Amino acid sequence: MQLDKKSLDRLLKLNDDQLRGVLGKLLAEYGVDVSRVPLGQMDMTALRTVLSAATDEDIARFVQMFGGSPQGGQR
Repeated sequence: MQLDKKSLDRLLKLNDDQLRGVLGKLLAEYGVDVSRVPLGQMDMTALRTVLSAATDEDIARFVQMFGGSPQGGQR
């Protein structure tokens, strides 16, 4: 799945447990060490607020900051 603003907005419509699960899989697909992003311990309301304001550039920077590839599994 291409992680961009449009797909992120769709993901934010999921319930908290579904969102945690999908984000965990996406982060792993993009090569991010999911242990560095403790989704299970995060306040999902706060996370949704931050993610809803994220731009495509913010998403790419986040992935790269945690050692992932902006192209996901195409590394």
